[in-house]
Amino acid sequence: MALPDANSSFDEIAAGDAADVFARAARALVAAGDFHRLFELRLLERQHELGLPAGRRQSFDEVDEAVREPLERGYLAACREAGALLAEAGRLREAWVYLRPTGEKALLREKLARLNPAESELDELVELALFEGVDPERGFAWLLGRSGTCNAITTLDGLQPQLTPADMRACTAVLVRHVYGELRGNLRGHLNRLTGEAPPDLSVRDLVAQYPQLTAEGDYHLDPSHLASTVRNARVLEEPALVEKALQLAEYGAHLPADLQYPGEPPFEQLYESHRLLFAATLGREQDVAAAREFFAAEARRATSAPSGHVALETLLVLLMRVGDPAAALDAYAELAPAEVELSPYAPTPLELAMASGEWEQYEQLCRSRNDVVGFAGGLLARTKR
Repeated sequence: MALPDANSSFDEIAAGDAADVFARAARALVAAGDFHRLFELRLLERQHELGLPAGRRQSFDEVDEAVREPLERGYLAACREAGALLAEAGRLREAWVYLRPTGEKALLREKLARLNPAESELDELVELALFEGVDPERGFAWLLGRSGTCNAITTLDGLQPQLTPADMRACTAVLVRHVYGELRGNLRGHLNRLTGEAPPDLSVRDLVAQYPQLTAEGDYHLDPSHLASTVRNARVLEEPALVEKALQLAEYGAHLPADLQYPGEPPFEQLYESHRLLFAATLGREQDVAAAREFFAAEARRATSAPSGHVALETLLVLLMRVGDPAAALDAYAELAPAEVELSPYAPTPLELAMASGEWEQYEQLCRSRNDVVGFAGGLLARTKR
């Protein structure tokens, strides 16, 4: 973008000392909306302030250590300024180029939350929000609405390794709400065709229980693979209202014909029953808590292959934390977790278990037995802050 009235602008910029030059040049670039060149100007300004040659931009590794830190601070400040101006101008994708090095997502999330994007804008916005990690929950919701359940599930499974547990839970919440709503709507539609009416306030559980004809002939109301994937992903959820929806999805799955109940990986071979047990225990149902503890403890102990053993153990640890028994979880970790294996971010760490249970003596013994100097030091620090 050209500077307004270029000749007069250059004349104005040339007047005064270096500070005046940079200030006037910055005002001209902001007025022109040329925020990319404003970024370059800010880098030049910082180089000048630090006494570095202005002929070319130098990398951080090329400068003396004494000026490296202030040069880095200037770089990040320039990123923030250019990114904020681009975001205010609605140029969100360009803004993220500058805000990414700073790790600051709040401004872009705020801008994304105000959008009601047109179909033609969705590809770019989904890329930014979901794949770039600026606002995964919103990006996943856009993807689900545009591309449908199958594509969304495939994408979520592929992204899981790079999403934080919090972002994975947020995306899974979107999926569970959507699939639950779709299933409930399909059940009501089926009931309306059978009886001419469908009460609007019944849950999935109520519909199946009160109208057994909906499933009596082996009918199903949702793609079985979509149901299975949604139930599997819902293991990460902890919010009671969402877990309740996941529980009802698992209960519905248990009504499907046997050939449509796809097996899961250990310890979830019986996909719907094992997930039903986990979800019900998460909700604190006393009888199910006892059964779930017994089942997942047995599964963790009997696992023979490393991958399945870790999933079973992680599930047991998560379950014990959810039902309020971190001391038992620390016992299970000490007994069953291989010393050389790091569990996934979804499993509680030994330090988290010690902090929740107060079992510091056992935690210290665990660290000593595994020669875990870092964990031992972390425990000492955690205790001094309590």
